[in-house]
Amino acid sequence: MIFFLEMGIKEIAKQAGVSIGTVDRVLHDRGRVSAETRQRIVDIIKLHDYRPNLIARSLKKMKKISIALLVPKPTEDEYWQQAWEGFESQLMKAEQHGIFIKPYFYSLKNQKLFSRYSEQILREKPDGLIMAPNYLDEGKSLYHQCTKASIPVVMFDVMLPGTNPFSFIGTNSYQSGKLAAQLLTMISSPQGKFVIFHFDELLNNSPHMIEKEQGFIDFLKDTSGNRGYLCYCIDSRKKFDNQLERIFNTNPVSGIFVSTSKAYLVGYFLKNRKIQNVKLVGFDLIKKNIDLLQEGYIDFLINQNPRRQAIQSLNTFIDYMVFREISDKEPLSPIEIITRENLVSYI
Repeated sequence: MIFFLEMGIKEIAKQAGVSIGTVDRVLHDRGRVSAETRQRIVDIIKLHDYRPNLIARSLKKMKKISIALLVPKPTEDEYWQQAWEGFESQLMKAEQHGIFIKPYFYSLKNQKLFSRYSEQILREKPDGLIMAPNYLDEGKSLYHQCTKASIPVVMFDVMLPGTNPFSFIGTNSYQSGKLAAQLLTMISSPQGKFVIFHFDELLNNSPHMIEKEQGFIDFLKDTSGNRGYLCYCIDSRKKFDNQLERIFNTNPVSGIFVSTSKAYLVGYFLKNRKIQNVKLVGFDLIKKNIDLLQEGYIDFLINQNPRRQAIQSLNTFIDYMVFREISDKEPLSPIEIITRENLVSYI
């Protein structure tokens, strides 16, 4: 019995005929493990009276692993607050495995801050980098320099074209755009135009916005060749209601697609003017969007689940750094469609 009390994860994995990472997922109740495999591992643990906390002795001897985290400021946007909450929920677990996270919070309103943090990360040479690269050129530059320095990069939320990161965690932006066009086509009047709004991002330097717009347009071309559409980049820091007024006054608008989490900006416009015949599709379960969805001024929300993306990004590095398990290159997150009817399942 003494032998079994001192057994570790490696011995459990060997007896169960699985990898060390699979045992770890069962111990911490995370990730996908088949019911049969899970039960086999649990039976071995029970049989030998295994105590998971005994692995702490060996973990203390491990080399400390540093992971840089480059993401937008949580205080700037509820979407990124949800992402940070996901990372925070895994910090203790990461430290138990000898992995320490150093966050760098850049501003979506300050491109230079992203570049400055990029230089600092390269100087400090972490063992890995998790980044949400909202700036196309600067993000690609950092990625290529990390590749030269043999620093593995996990991208989440945004996949940069022309790169091959260690892993990408997120949804398919192009397919999300196609889905938005399909939803609007299904519920809106066939007579009016569709409008695509990009809030607070420069389209030519935002790859995820470009892909969403292209997916949206491609769907219309393939299925609704006569449907007119307009595209606008809006700065919400400036007074934009007058611009929306002009768009509505000069165009018969029947559907709107907001490519960011700021669908509520258009939703409030529709609500304040009691406009109910215009359909609206946006992204993400943030409170303002949820309220307008419940009131009927947003018709669909496409949930990208930033919290889940963050957790999966960090776990990808834990699996690799600790257990040398390599995850799928692009484990795309499901594209979830949220309506008033199924909202209760997500909040």
